[in-house]
Amino acid sequence: MKRVFPFVLLGAFLLTACEPRDSTLSDTSSNISVGSDIIGGSYEERISTMADTGIAIDALDKTEKEVASFDELAPLGSAAHPLSNSSAEYLEILTFEQPSQYGDAYLFRAGEATIAMDFGHPSNYKYTDQTSYYSELKNTYETYIDDGHLDLLILTHPHGDHYGGYQALKDAIDSVGMIVDYGYYSGGGENYRKDIRDYYADKGSAYHRIYDNVNEIDGGQKRTYITPDLFIDWLDAGYYTENYNDGPVVDDINVTSLAGILAYRDFTFFFSGDLQDNADGYYGNSGGLGETNLVAINGENNDIFHEVTMMKAAHHSSSKANNDILLNTLEPKLVTISAGAPSPDTSYGGKTGACAGHPHLQALSRFLTKGQKRVAPKIYLNFVNGTTSFVTDGLNKVYMEGSPLKMSYYGTSTNGTVSQTYGSIEDIYNDILSTEWARVCHGL
Repeated sequence: MKRVFPFVLLGAFLLTACEPRDSTLSDTSSNISVGSDIIGGSYEERISTMADTGIAIDALDKTEKEVASFDELAPLGSAAHPLSNSSAEYLEILTFEQPSQYGDAYLFRAGEATIAMDFGHPSNYKYTDQTSYYSELKNTYETYIDDGHLDLLILTHPHGDHYGGYQALKDAIDSVGMIVDYGYYSGGGENYRKDIRDYYADKGSAYHRIYDNVNEIDGGQKRTYITPDLFIDWLDAGYYTENYNDGPVVDDINVTSLAGILAYRDFTFFFSGDLQDNADGYYGNSGGLGETNLVAINGENNDIFHEVTMMKAAHHSSSKANNDILLNTLEPKLVTISAGAPSPDTSYGGKTGACAGHPHLQALSRFLTKGQKRVAPKIYLNFVNGTTSFVTDGLNKVYMEGSPLKMSYYGTSTNGTVSQTYGSIEDIYNDILSTEWARVCHGL
């Protein structure tokens, strides 16, 4: 495949908070039939139908693991007592197509070990093909987590487009080994706390606030081993709060998003929820410099905070996130952006419909502009690629496979009309270039 295209920088526009309404409703009226070839088999069989991204894993991406003999009395999640003893030929990362604008839902699997990170939009949302998001999420969880046990559950921050799908997870998962989340009280996010965090904790799940992990208090650890070969280093961004009942210390809770680097063999994956630099906040109070602080706090820790193979674009590729300071440290080779379809009535910054939402061109341009030594990464967007699967053996290349879109993306802009759905799965590179979204919204 060819390298991903450069972007031409156009004017500035910014969407602010991305928190859709919360819902505890679920909809089981439309079930998804999952193909038998979605998982399973050897590594060679799994990647036989996938596209080669052309991205090879660099030795500089690797974070060294610890080697320890198993000890059941050691802290859960330590090298001596990982959450799972599963071994794996490969790691698979799924990013779920979202039924509305914004939204993050990721699933990681290595052998029998599984990690869910955020659940996306409320379970009762529907795609434009009338499939329920609940069914898509629940059935995929049940397919990939066939024993009903999730090893690690991560919730990055309490916005409804990240925790809204919790009902699907609860209905698919019987037990959770460990939960790590933002760890404070927050309005609508309390539905997640009562229905997921407390529900599984009462059933025996280990629970840690991210504040406890990065400060190694109350049983928290800076590194959590899911398997002997798969682990996460938790990164301090300076805005985690120790005051559970008082909530965050800033009014923009995006800057309290937890961040970390997942490592599997030589492969590394950076994630940071909706972390961004937003010093002025959203409501006339206080915000924070989340990404700038992240680099300042962790920048000298080269054994952990270094270049990575892949990253999840922060805040759905908002213009206030994914800054050059961060990118010049991480130098990602692959980027996955989770962003959904705004309503055709959405209007912002002189644009409407699909062109008014994330991703923002400023962030895309930073990704696709060479920095100090980085090259432009390949970018995959789940509003173009559908629910997208990335597979790697952690040593060589990364492969990917998109899925047919379940969401139609129509809208207008001041420069013209977006008149077609955004893409297929035949040729991701050419597909993005040929979309009306790319031409009308971003001038490609």
